[in-house]
Amino acid sequence: MAHSVQHEDALIRRAAQGDAAAFDCLVEQYTPRVYALAYRMVGNSEDAQDIAQEAFVRVYHALPRYKGEAAFSTWLYRIVTNVCYDELKRRRRRPATFTDLEHEEGDARAETLAGGESPEDAALRLERRRAVQAAITTLPEHFRAVLVLYDLQGFSYQEIADILKQRVGTVKSRLNRARNLLREKLEDCRELFPTGGGPTS
Repeated sequence: MAHSVQHEDALIRRAAQGDAAAFDCLVEQYTPRVYALAYRMVGNSEDAQDIAQEAFVRVYHALPRYKGEAAFSTWLYRIVTNVCYDELKRRRRRPATFTDLEHEEGDARAETLAGGESPEDAALRLERRRAVQAAITTLPEHFRAVLVLYDLQGFSYQEIADILKQRVGTVKSRLNRARNLLREKLEDCRELFPTGGGPTS
């Protein structure tokens, strides 16, 4: 782990000095989580790709000013979240496109083949995923960010507080409120979820 951290630190230093290959390595390393965060925030694959690209452009230009006061990942996800906020200000949520749905269905089929899941179970899981994502994208932005970062991306309270520049207590209260709002929004499709099961579990 220490070697990995040292390797990343070296990449960051080199990228900040204009080393394109080092920056490309950082992009490759972080793209999956950056895209996942953006997708959960905006609910659209094409927009998420645009957000990821814009976020990395901002990171590239800001890197020379990165002083390491926060962990690189915290600094990066703060930028990604801000780009998501910018996008949400420009456009409100749109219905999922055919391409998005086709992509999700392809993922579900692949997971069925890989895990031996029945077609019925795969279809139910896909329906749950769609319902949850649709509900998430109707939440107010500050609640949405906390829910996505904690329940779906796995960040700790402290990490989220650092990313959003909020107090830990604020993060916890917003997460509780976001979960309650999500449950309310999913009431109409509660038959998709087992009794006692959380929609983001």
